[in-house]
Amino acid sequence: MDTAAVIAVLKTDAQEIRFGKIGLIVAISIISPIIITLSYAAFQGTF
Repeated sequence: MDTAAVIAVLKTDAQEIRFGKIGLIVAISIISPIIITLSYAAFQGTF
């Protein structure tokens, strides 16, 4: 949610949003456990 807010602020300033390799690796390492956990909970029926 904070990431979306930062992107929205950057887009209002008409700045170009660029992600490097390190930023992409960090984003994937943060988002993938969340997706895995939510998927596991959905399949187990505890969500």
